[in-house]
Amino acid sequence: MNTYWFDLEVSGPVTDDHVEALGDVLTAAGGIDATVQADERGGVVMFVREADDAIQAVISAIEDVTAAGITVMSVTEDLVVTDEIAERAKVTPAAVRYWISGARGPGGFPAPKVRRQRASLYSWAEVSTWLAAAKLGEVDYQAAQVAYACALVNAALTVRNGMRELPAHDRPLLARLVA
Repeated sequence: MNTYWFDLEVSGPVTDDHVEALGDVLTAAGGIDATVQADERGGVVMFVREADDAIQAVISAIEDVTAAGITVMSVTEDLVVTDEIAERAKVTPAAVRYWISGARGPGGFPAPKVRRQRASLYSWAEVSTWLAAAKLGEVDYQAAQVAYACALVNAALTVRNGMRELPAHDRPLLARLVA
């Protein structure tokens, strides 16, 4: 078993009754491994979950939160700036800037998810995959697994939540596409 850290974004309202129900679900499943920071507008449920792999950890947490009557909107993707990439890869920020510009490394550094003038945000799932393939820096494979799992599960949640808004006749089309 490995331990995985991740956050679920939930929509409100999240009441004391919801939090108590989540505590009951988690206790029945083996122990409380989450912290809730939510109110009438929603919030975050932070997990430290043990599982065989990251996908199992994230999906089991979503199932537990949903069983408590809380609506999961997304899994927070692990977005990082260049300084965080450098810290996680145990290299200098200058090295990361060289990789981004293509001046060093094999090229093809992942594009930012959020482009900003000073501190663009990159997907850690994409960056860690690139680092491993390029054999550059150090990669925390468990953190990379969580980032990748969060990206995939978040995409699935987007589809699931979007299907509720589709007319009934269009739902099988979308389900067929993602099956």
